[in-house]
Amino acid sequence: MAVSREYPPTAAEREDGGHSRVHLDSRVIVARSPRTGDVLGQVPVATPLHIQTAFAEARLGQIAWERIGVRRRLIFIRALRDALYRQRERIISILMAEQGKVLAEAQFEHLAVMEMVDHYLRIGERVLAPVPVTVRLQPHRRFVIERRAYGVVLVISPWNYPLFLSVGPIVGALLAGNSVVYKPSEYATQVGEVIAAAIAEAGIPPEVFHILHGDGAVGKALIEAHPDKIAFTGSVPTGKKIARAAAERLIPVTLELGGKDAALVLEDADIPHAARGIIWAGMFNAGQTCASVERVIVVRQVADRLLEEMKRAIQEHLLDPAGRPVLSTLAAVTTPFQIEIVEAQVNEAVTGGARVIIGGRRLRELGGQFYAPTILADVTPEMRICREETFGPVVAVLQAEDEQDAIRLNNDSAFGLTASVWTQDRERGLRVARQLRVGHVSVNSHLVISGISEVPWGGVKESGYGRMHGEEGLLQMTCSQTVDVERVRLPVEPFWYPYHPAKLGLARRLVDALYGPTLRDRLRAFWR
Repeated sequence: MAVSREYPPTAAEREDGGHSRVHLDSRVIVARSPRTGDVLGQVPVATPLHIQTAFAEARLGQIAWERIGVRRRLIFIRALRDALYRQRERIISILMAEQGKVLAEAQFEHLAVMEMVDHYLRIGERVLAPVPVTVRLQPHRRFVIERRAYGVVLVISPWNYPLFLSVGPIVGALLAGNSVVYKPSEYATQVGEVIAAAIAEAGIPPEVFHILHGDGAVGKALIEAHPDKIAFTGSVPTGKKIARAAAERLIPVTLELGGKDAALVLEDADIPHAARGIIWAGMFNAGQTCASVERVIVVRQVADRLLEEMKRAIQEHLLDPAGRPVLSTLAAVTTPFQIEIVEAQVNEAVTGGARVIIGGRRLRELGGQFYAPTILADVTPEMRICREETFGPVVAVLQAEDEQDAIRLNNDSAFGLTASVWTQDRERGLRVARQLRVGHVSVNSHLVISGISEVPWGGVKESGYGRMHGEEGLLQMTCSQTVDVERVRLPVEPFWYPYHPAKLGLARRLVDALYGPTLRDRLRAFWR
């Protein structure tokens, strides 16, 4: 585990070549286990001086980093992949200790990160390669679209998947030629430290990667330092603050925010299969996933059967025969404030008439931050548990009259990240999927997509904008630059001065020849 250390505050004071850290100040962040409350370590909070120093170094280092080219940067990224491989046991143990994850889910996160980095290694050179373009009005010149780094990318990542949601944008930004200033969540400082250690082990130049710890005040100061691009993953309220601050400075932003994702279960669904998939996708990482199933919208005629099968799935996989939680399957709720939100939403829903099928309480007897796997029935759309992100092991079930009603209930949400459709008719599933206002839809699956590298990831509405992952995610760490150069020197430039009659006639002929709606119009170009 990472422990408390003092780091020299500036590059000038560093002699060991290590990546820049903030100096140990009177303020520190203490990491505690959500399972046991044990202290895991502490890190210093960034000061204004060290924010200023980190950005100054990052701006200087970025110039040379971009200049070395994609192929040489890929060598460093490959070394980072290897470092993450060698450090896997330490990484997994920190994910379990600091985030309260179970072993399997910590391993899945590490696997997703390895695949993400390897994916960038596979596509990086091709995606970032210059693209020649033919411009028919300028055939004597050669046009090329090239990808240019923004400069300094600020990556602010959350605590629920601190490895995957940090390494993805960091690697994308570095591969594209940017330098990175990285602020992990204050609830994921130890994971942030192990990421920084792997980057240092990979030999990535210290001036192009800087880790700075802190809370929202530090995040605000980092934006005020005017990065050239911001990649933020987190809550909607914080995302809106970042968007406002970035807009004042015209900083481009990628926002991957929350979700209130729904599983639509149609009357022809394989109910046992749907129930198992929904419970896994709702309870994975204690429901602390922006793409978790938080709402189930089920057609009324199969609602009772689905509730029975969902309850059975919880009893089989998350509870022992005596009804006690299986702590090798049920993760802890990572933060103290989050478990309070879960409690408040469930209690409010029950007061408003919702029915607890199973769970519905905090597991105080376990000592840590655990909430029982919960299914709520008789939920209505106006309840807060259907309108706001819960981020806990709770699935709220609403009933729909038919397919169209289910679509309406799904789209009646401020969020639009993911959804799933459960039906045995694949064509019907695709037809329904295309009517849902979300960034990604799965048919007879849910949540797995959030860890897939090859396709873009992101939402609509209050779930944010911009995309991560896939080719699109890598391209969004760059801005396009078009470069054109003459192939041959013309004796007379057609669009330059002087505007003599021959040029005007040529312009009219081109309009007739290229854009005339009929053959007669196009032939007019040769009659003039």
